Amino acid sequence: MENTSILKRISLANDYLQLIDEAGYELIDLNMVEPFKMENKNYHPDSIVFERNHQLFAMRSDWTRSILNYNNTFQLSQQKFGYFGPVLRQFNTQYQAGVELFQPSVTDIIESIELHINFVEKISESPFTILVVNNDVLLDMYIELYDLPDQVKSYVIDKNLSAMRDMLGEDHPFYQLMILPVSQQFDRVDEQFGESEPMQIIHRLKDKLPSSQTRFVLDLSFRSSQLYYNGFYFQAFLTSNTPILSGGQYAEGAFGIGINLSTGGLL
Repeated sequence: MENTSILKRISLANDYLQLIDEAGYELIDLNMVEPFKMENKNYHPDSIVFERNHQLFAMRSDWTRSILNYNNTFQLSQQKFGYFGPVLRQFNTQYQAGVELFQPSVTDIIESIELHINFVEKISESPFTILVVNNDVLLDMYIELYDLPDQVKSYVIDKNLSAMRDMLGEDHPFYQLMILPVSQQFDRVDEQFGESEPMQIIHRLKDKLPSSQTRFVLDLSFRSSQLYYNGFYFQAFLTSNTPILSGGQYAEGAFGIGINLSTGGLL
């Protein structure tokens, strides 16, 4: 790696950590090697696990899970944490910075997302091209509304529209919703569930975006590769297929945002 790339990453991390320090986040730096429980394997299938003195350990593969475990262990009073450091995924080192918020309000979440959007756009000197959002609860609401079988969930996630059509029929309103271009899903979902709690964050975030520079897309099939997210989730892209910002709700009342500071991300 060229010297300039290393220096740029350190500079970006420094600027970011100063920003969130001033915003009231407690900075945290955890050991790269951490205790490992087998139940966490479901969330981190690519963890590098080893045994030492009859105890399982793993190299950190995700900051969110590490900080959640740290907070649960020590019962910290602070509710807003910030971090920067490496994670190991698929035997590759990636650098990530971000924040974790415990028991945040909707306003806290929106302010944190806005803080990160402004930071990235200032550093990159360009607006985000697209911001994709979803809330897992919305799919559950549609399943309840139309009394749909649970199998529909896998069809939505896998974008298996042909199987959904065979099950529901091409005239079913949910199938008609799912075959719409994702650019049109927001308006249709908003007609039915616009006043619901799962749509609150989505509405607030949409209102915060610049009027015309960033495409705002609600995609009911959109899911994170990290299985612990269970509510609102988003990814923001500059020009490539790699998200620069991503984050969402997880556990019970927790919310996190990560910035990709690896090559191909913001770097």
